[in-house]
Amino acid sequence: MPHTRRHTVARLAITTAAAALLAAGVTGIAAAQSADAVGSVAAPGHDASATRATTTHDNLAVTHEVVGPNIGFVGDEIHYRTTISATNGPARQVTQIQQVNETLDVCGIRKWQRPVSGTVTYTNPTGERVSTPTDPYRGASGSWTVDPTTGSTVVYDAVYELQNPNLGPAVGCGRTAAPEERSATGEPGVNLNARLIVSADGVTTLDWSPTGVTVSCAAGCQVPSPAGSAELFFGS
Repeated sequence: MPHTRRHTVARLAITTAAAALLAAGVTGIAAAQSADAVGSVAAPGHDASATRATTTHDNLAVTHEVVGPNIGFVGDEIHYRTTISATNGPARQVTQIQQVNETLDVCGIRKWQRPVSGTVTYTNPTGERVSTPTDPYRGASGSWTVDPTTGSTVVYDAVYELQNPNLGPAVGCGRTAAPEERSATGEPGVNLNARLIVSADGVTTLDWSPTGVTVSCAAGCQVPSPAGSAELFFGS
């Protein structure tokens, strides 16, 4: 089949699939509407409640959460937030916060989610809040004091874009999906768990995996957002 015709047929197929989802009431993911309907129709087993978890590491309280819906289509963005404070005892210097949404597969190229942006917001002992952009691929590195006596905290916001792991280059491997074991239900792209790494002085590194906060990609990340365009799926 000629290249142009193949892409035309593929575009028609994906547009038809998106239209079918719309007919089933799957709308407004970008606006956080009808998320439950999307879960039941396009992501069987999606857990809409798995949006927040907290763990205690020595005297550090670490909360990992999704701000907004934890489900979307290809091209939709997911907003993660990590909040770190000291609950008691000595103040701690937090030096690294890194989120790893999936382990690398053999090719190490394509995943379910692509980092888009990262921001650290530090509330210092005087209550002043300072926000600094970070490299979303490397997480956040610095020195932020979290102190139980002053209530100082550090918050790391990371935004990821859902993508189809079957598309794009994978040198030496062809096109390969991200590891299915990251899906808690066995359904492609459903309830994808994240891993969180936090380093601070005086305590061992926290390697929290999985955090239990999950994200699902509707239709197995094969269909772009009905609110968007098929260009999100195939490009121009």
